[in-house]
Amino acid sequence: MKITKASGLTEELDPAKLRNSLIRSGADPEQAGLIIDSILKEIHPLSNTKKIYRVAKKYLRQINHASGLRYSLKRALFRLGPSGYPFEKYVAEVLKHYGYRTQTGIFIEGKCVRHEIDVFAVKDDEVSLVECKYHNRAGTTSDVKTAMYVHARFQDLKPVINSQYPGKKYNSWLITNTRCTSDAEQYAECSGLQVKSWRYPEGSSLQKMIEDKKLYPVTIISGVKSRLIKTFFDHDIVLIKDLAGMEAEEIELKLSLKKSKAKTLKKQADALCLC
Repeated sequence: MKITKASGLTEELDPAKLRNSLIRSGADPEQAGLIIDSILKEIHPLSNTKKIYRVAKKYLRQINHASGLRYSLKRALFRLGPSGYPFEKYVAEVLKHYGYRTQTGIFIEGKCVRHEIDVFAVKDDEVSLVECKYHNRAGTTSDVKTAMYVHARFQDLKPVINSQYPGKKYNSWLITNTRCTSDAEQYAECSGLQVKSWRYPEGSSLQKMIEDKKLYPVTIISGVKSRLIKTFFDHDIVLIKDLAGMEAEEIELKLSLKKSKAKTLKKQADALCLC
């Protein structure tokens, strides 16, 4: 069966790919098989991926509410907008859980010009400058021009960083919540620019970094409105782990919420972090 991707292109539905995404979200192999059977009964040729996602999430939530929420990860990243700043802040929090000390939105004088750095990340043996490319629509990609631009900027900063951090390895990263084109990936591999996109590179993509340590953004919670999302970020509550580490009473007071809403948020956060 052919399906329609967010980009408008069509491709064959890949049951193995769908099965893997369901298992990553918490379904066991038998449950994943049953869900796929149910999905196939509800969709038709050229159904779009949005409908497939919606049906899959419905059946996942019948099995386990937290599994249904985990399946929402990609869309949760889209909800970090409309500006790119929340995504930059989120990326910084993800990198902290991988051992980096991070700063966002700083300016550094390069050899030729001054640059704003989305995320400045330092580990014991390395310094990484990160450009975050946030997209709020599925199907939008970062192309080779973006990769070349990011690489050129960070090459201007390389001698400055090397002089300030002698003995440390220098890395330049491009991190995006969607995908990069094949040309962008090829250029990155050739130039040494590190790319982290939705499913690239295999084994260490942004998606895998998030899922391996359950670094889900607060936007993954169902029913959270834009105003509350802003309040979360204003109080440096970026990850579900941040909410899970708070008591319901603290959530209620800190965010000025009704007691019932605070308890619901706490319950969902705990479920996502524990399962």
